Amino acid sequence: MYKELKITPPFFEVGPKAIIWGEEMLALAKVIDKTAMKYDVDIIVTPQYTDIKLLADNTERILVFAQHMDALVPGRGLGSVLPEAVKAAGAVGVMLNHAERKLTIEEVSIKTAECLSPFIEKSKNNPSIMIIGLGNRNITPDSLGPKVVDKIVVTRHIKSNAQFSQNIDKRLGMVCAIAPGVMGTTGIETGEIIMGLIEKAGPDIVIVIDALCARKTSRVNTTIQISDTGIVPGSGVGNHRMELSKETLGIPVIAIGVPTVVDCSTIAHDLLLSYNESVSEEDLMKKINHSSISDMVVTPKDIDAGISRMSTAISNGINLAVHKGFDFGDISDYLI
Repeated sequence: MYKELKITPPFFEVGPKAIIWGEEMLALAKVIDKTAMKYDVDIIVTPQYTDIKLLADNTERILVFAQHMDALVPGRGLGSVLPEAVKAAGAVGVMLNHAERKLTIEEVSIKTAECLSPFIEKSKNNPSIMIIGLGNRNITPDSLGPKVVDKIVVTRHIKSNAQFSQNIDKRLGMVCAIAPGVMGTTGIETGEIIMGLIEKAGPDIVIVIDALCARKTSRVNTTIQISDTGIVPGSGVGNHRMELSKETLGIPVIAIGVPTVVDCSTIAHDLLLSYNESVSEEDLMKKINHSSISDMVVTPKDIDAGISRMSTAISNGINLAVHKGFDFGDISDYLI
């Protein structure tokens, strides 16, 4: 969806899937268009790819979205749908990760790598990178970081050895990785462990992966957040630990997070607000925070599958970003 495009709730979506097309689809779209203008409401219509331009050129108020697009650049890809082609046809948005056309691990991994690469490249050429998986391996929703680290292709031990470095694949970067655990099991502040590791290993960049607490229920296990402003472990559940950022560690910190839990206050807020819009958000939060559910944190029942899927996508994305020149799948040859 274009950044400038604003959709005002309540809005509607009409998805013809593969049921109607051509002139029949256009006739329906014109009826929807008149309804949207009459009631001044946003209505998304997702026609077949071949009908995108037909609808975009012959309607005024509806928002024409593509049903899907593929994460690729112009070039090879028979049967794939280019984002550029969707835009050129007149679509103003696209439906992604629909239940009938879920994004693959490969697509999420490639997009993760694309988002990570600019952060890495702006530091220096061929930087030494330390990847840190935060969290408790024994608690499923908190095990994202350690499980990502398990799938990282590490090379520092080889590239720093003069005897072996001459024969290593030149596409491989200088990478080390560790899951330092949590203070409850180590007795040491995680930030202090990381500072010691940085002092000894001397990386140019740190990539930190951690599980987050969602502020919206819809984001649990569906969102990957990437930033260069660092992270404060435990802050999402009120257990603030030492900040990990360029200011505290002295080198750039790239933080990758996935919401894997949500507090019950957020769930109650989302539900009650959706059913009773007359209640102010401030009054609603006061009532929730004074209830017995305010300290409860929950996770989806399929969290095991979610963590497995997300950790694989993120580790593949990191591997593609730090080891340049590999195609998806090739890099896995280096995993034990």
